[in-house]
Amino acid sequence: MRADRYLLAQHNSRRRENLGRWGLPGGRLRHEEKPKACLRRELIEELGCHAPYLVRLGDWLHDGEQHRVFGCELDEPIAAFDAEELLAIGWFTYEEIAELAVANKLRTGFELAAITEFQRHHSARRR
Repeated sequence: MRADRYLLAQHNSRRRENLGRWGLPGGRLRHEEKPKACLRRELIEELGCHAPYLVRLGDWLHDGEQHRVFGCELDEPIAAFDAEELLAIGWFTYEEIAELAVANKLRTGFELAAITEFQRHHSARRR
């Protein structure tokens, strides 16, 4: 999250049904890699950014695979991305992501639920 906007990416997918759909940045675990280490590595490789902290938001199933999702706030701007991994990135408001969900333009379908959980956690932290 940055300034009440959430980062989504269009992944360079071999699956045609995913082309043009937006999803959360991330990737697959390497052998014996821990989930937080994996996400930090993926953020550096794909977006060139460092996560100051990560908050575990939950686990969601998609296509028979478990996805562990973390959230964080980013202070640094993202100037470029790995064009081999990602086709596009964008910063969206919660309302825009809800519209993408209704239009079936989200990659996994759990993006909005994960962002809702991040908002809940983030607002509780501010109290």
